[in-house]
Amino acid sequence: MHEIEHHVEQLAVKDVSRRIRGFDNSQAWQNAVCGGNPNVFVPGPNSQPICVGAESVVPGSTGYPNYPGYGTGYTAGQTGPVTYGGSLVPVGQLPNFLMPGRAGFVTVDWDKFRKASNYDTFHDNAPESGGSNTGASGGLIREKSFATYLTASGKQQIGDNDLRFNVGVRYVKTDQTIEGRVSLADPRNTPTASTTLPDGARYPSIVTIVRTSNSYEKWLPAATVAYDLGDLAVIRAAYSKTMTRPDPAAQLPGVGFGDPSAATATIGNPALKPYFSNNLDLGVELYTGKEGLVSFSAFRKSLTGFTNNQITTQPFSFLAQYGINYDSLNPTQQQAINLRGGPAAATIQVQSQVNVPNKLTVNGLEFQWVQPLDFLTDRFGVRGFGFNANATLVDQRSDGPATAFGVAPFTYNVIGYYENGGVNLRVSTTFREGSQSSGANQNGIPAAALYSDDYQQWDFSSSLDLEKVFGWKGAPQLTLDIQNFTNSTLRSYFQFEGATFTQYKPGVQYLVGVRGTF
Repeated sequence: MHEIEHHVEQLAVKDVSRRIRGFDNSQAWQNAVCGGNPNVFVPGPNSQPICVGAESVVPGSTGYPNYPGYGTGYTAGQTGPVTYGGSLVPVGQLPNFLMPGRAGFVTVDWDKFRKASNYDTFHDNAPESGGSNTGASGGLIREKSFATYLTASGKQQIGDNDLRFNVGVRYVKTDQTIEGRVSLADPRNTPTASTTLPDGARYPSIVTIVRTSNSYEKWLPAATVAYDLGDLAVIRAAYSKTMTRPDPAAQLPGVGFGDPSAATATIGNPALKPYFSNNLDLGVELYTGKEGLVSFSAFRKSLTGFTNNQITTQPFSFLAQYGINYDSLNPTQQQAINLRGGPAAATIQVQSQVNVPNKLTVNGLEFQWVQPLDFLTDRFGVRGFGFNANATLVDQRSDGPATAFGVAPFTYNVIGYYENGGVNLRVSTTFREGSQSSGANQNGIPAAALYSDDYQQWDFSSSLDLEKVFGWKGAPQLTLDIQNFTNSTLRSYFQFEGATFTQYKPGVQYLVGVRGTF
């Protein structure tokens, strides 16, 4: 006996757009807080005062420009003189803005610092920029997508058992428009090859909107098969071809260079394409009664066009094509460049998402065991205990640079529970083996990468249903959750285990709640 059903479904056209706008007033705020608080703000490539928290400043003294060109060029029509009122947060008063943090480290008393530095005024009057001081790029991404698919499902009796199947194919077409802000140096700043406008008269970089278009289409087949082995076991197999669209933020043109150390630039790649994966899965499930289940599955994912973060080392002058030069940097960045030999000698890391040409193969094994323990505890008059455990092993292979960073080779989760008569108790643990979390060439060291430590967390959750326990009609349910009760720490390191890169201690969290119906 066999049954086959056909389904044809068509999805409507989707037209989705997202605009990202950055607003940044950090340089003007810095000048006021620790740069002597000048009475005018002239954007780069005009020079900026140094940030040392001076209480008294003489215009024109070292590190404090008096802008001899002020009132001409970009600032034509504005009048001086340029004066400095003294930093809003002088270096001698810094201890007054510090306080003990929760983890034992010194932290900033933000409310006090915010008021003293006029943060709200600078925040509310921030002008639009190519990106915020976090380095994120601004722009527009619009996607028009159309998809239609055909499926067929059925059931075929083989022997005494049923074979169930579902096959289908999906057609996807996407048209993409990407716009981004690209900055170029204003040619008015160099009237001749040998002259430049004086400090205070220079024009900011010219912002142009660059638009690119991409279009791609693909047929994506999929099939699943399940065969019953009696009433207690099922064999499953599946194949699918899937598509993962690129990260829209990585496609925006332009460059982000907000790094205070002036060491890393991020450049968007509008030509970034989706990557595809051929997926195979094979599994066996054994049902042991009630909620009991033991399962095993193996999977393989073969990915092509996978995206990686490409990092190259370039001279600082490489950024000139994007309107970034020494004069356009803030004082902190200029100091960092000077420490590396100056703009003629300093190098930077340029990172960008790219589609790598080689194939990435990910193989894995998954295990799961869900087991109520009533069959063991019934003899003692106890019911409701059980556990749920799963584990995953992953191995990835590649004949080139394609690597899925941050994928743990081994993970497991175990939950022990008691559920009976309105009382619910759960203790769970999650373990993740450490792995490489970035590519090489980190912090300017060609062979150095970032790694994460092993991490294990224990949690407890409970609830008490007062209506079920005590028979109080309409009574609420009480809950108590304790997250990370062993106070575990997340840590990553820089190539060598002793070189800590980040360390985060989230602490123990206690959550108490009441649930009821009114």
